[in-house]
Amino acid sequence: MKFITKEGVAAKRSLEGAHRISFAYTHKDQPKRSKCTKYVGNFSVPFKETVQRIFTADTRLSLFHNSNYGNFWRSIKFEDEFNRIQAWVKRQGTRHFLRDCLDLSVALDLNLTDNQSGQYTPLGALEARAKEQPDEDAINQLVAYYLEAITNLPFFRDAKCVAGVPPRPDKLYDLPSTLASQIAKQSDRQDLTNLFRYTGEKGTVKTLAVDKKWDAWEAAGLTFEPKLTGAPSIILLDDKYQSGTTFQFVASRLRAAGAGEIYGLCAVKTLRDTDNQSYGILP
Repeated sequence: MKFITKEGVAAKRSLEGAHRISFAYTHKDQPKRSKCTKYVGNFSVPFKETVQRIFTADTRLSLFHNSNYGNFWRSIKFEDEFNRIQAWVKRQGTRHFLRDCLDLSVALDLNLTDNQSGQYTPLGALEARAKEQPDEDAINQLVAYYLEAITNLPFFRDAKCVAGVPPRPDKLYDLPSTLASQIAKQSDRQDLTNLFRYTGEKGTVKTLAVDKKWDAWEAAGLTFEPKLTGAPSIILLDDKYQSGTTFQFVASRLRAAGAGEIYGLCAVKTLRDTDNQSYGILP
């Protein structure tokens, strides 16, 4: 298993092109019918991270690198294959397949419909309700969405452990750790969240520019003890994914402690991929 580093995260972020795929938003034209009589159609995605493994595990179909366009695709020769891919695309709903340093990384929807009106998506509204206070109904609905995704996503469903992004020690209420606790109880998984420790002061990271976040987490001295044995696969949980820095930093500590594959799962992805400070908004 490769370690997750600041340099690796920065390199992944600097890659050109898309960093998220959603078949309800960015790629709702997939699969496409072909005008060529030799083929029924084709299916293509701009990057392979997350989406390729899940697609292949579900459909038993491979994707191939197109060096001319830099994407990943397959020609579809038969109608039943086109229908199989079309059905898979439909099953993904509003999921966003994310391009980062985790083994797999998925958000269940966007938080907002646009950046002008500030209107929430249904999942975004639940996340907002549950974020600041323990809204039991909103939390229960969010947990149900997470559990449905874990059950239906390959690799995720086989992981025996979950961990929430850890809160600062003095925080009275924290949504990610609350979700992790409920999901662990309802799915008979081990919750590892309470094994994180801070050796430094954990300040508020969410208002920092994206290039400052990793260093802030380093200064907080986040550790995970004891070491994990057997390289278990872990579902890492957060309620919101923006730049992905926090998610990947926490994953780096799990990997350093002996975790096997790490599968990230968030309720919502923000419309913007950059930091909050640049736009004067909070997640």
